Amino acid sequence: MASADRIITADVSASPSVPSSPAPVQALLPRGAALVVLAVLLFYVGSQGRILWQEWANLQGELAEARQSAVIGYYNIHINPSYARRPDDWCHDEGAHTLLWSGWKHGQGHQWFRIGRGELDLAHVSEPIGRDVIQAIDLPIVEVGGGTIWQRIPEAADVAGHELGGTVNVYPLLLLDKVEVVNDEVADQPFLVTYNPFASKPDRVNVYVGASEGRRVRMGVSGYFHDSKPVFYDRGTESLWVDRGEGLEAVAGSRRGTTLRRVAHPTPTSWGDWRARHPRSRLIVGADRSRPPAEL
Repeated sequence: MASADRIITADVSASPSVPSSPAPVQALLPRGAALVVLAVLLFYVGSQGRILWQEWANLQGELAEARQSAVIGYYNIHINPSYARRPDDWCHDEGAHTLLWSGWKHGQGHQWFRIGRGELDLAHVSEPIGRDVIQAIDLPIVEVGGGTIWQRIPEAADVAGHELGGTVNVYPLLLLDKVEVVNDEVADQPFLVTYNPFASKPDRVNVYVGASEGRRVRMGVSGYFHDSKPVFYDRGTESLWVDRGEGLEAVAGSRRGTTLRRVAHPTPTSWGDWRARHPRSRLIVGADRSRPPAEL
């Protein structure tokens, strides 16, 4: 007796094939995320790189500034401060003369420059700071072709130089700024180097002959300015002198009208450049103040 139940067997081999589906979207996400992360990383590195570059540039600037402001140690170059209070009549007339206050001397009281009345247009003259508060150099200390100060001066420091009698002379502007005049001498030939802190850099330094009528003329700093130019006084007659372009002219006092001819108008350059071109220069590095100017 046949069974009522029929067992139907599926023919698998006969079933239609199912096409393979593409990779799910989720499979692409890791690659996209990696690209996003890489882009963010590149942006971060780029921005940080700019910051690091700027910091490096700032550091280089600070190092250069530190080198420029490093203590060089020029010998005996400093101001001579005076605490004397100038009198109310620091400029006044007495008969045929005008008196300009020049400072205070212990045991003697107020000191004065005595010039001819009307020799100076006082509307163009500054108020005084005192004679020799800014100390000129009367006896330079020098190094030639090397030395302690020679090695300390930063490469970028400004200097001004000239040649006289076959000798190349060079003066750091930092030193000149503190003394305003150098009474120099090379091969028994005197000359003056002056500095005007208010002039543009190319016009700050001038070199003049340092003798008149066969006699040495030594200059000090009066403590006055005339039309923004320093006024010097000669230690012999205390006449007052101002730069007049082609020469240093006595504008008041017994030597009025005398002119010391300008022999050089050096343009400042960097110490590194100057030293490379003139390795055997005579470098002014300070002042010998063992003797007072009156003994020179």
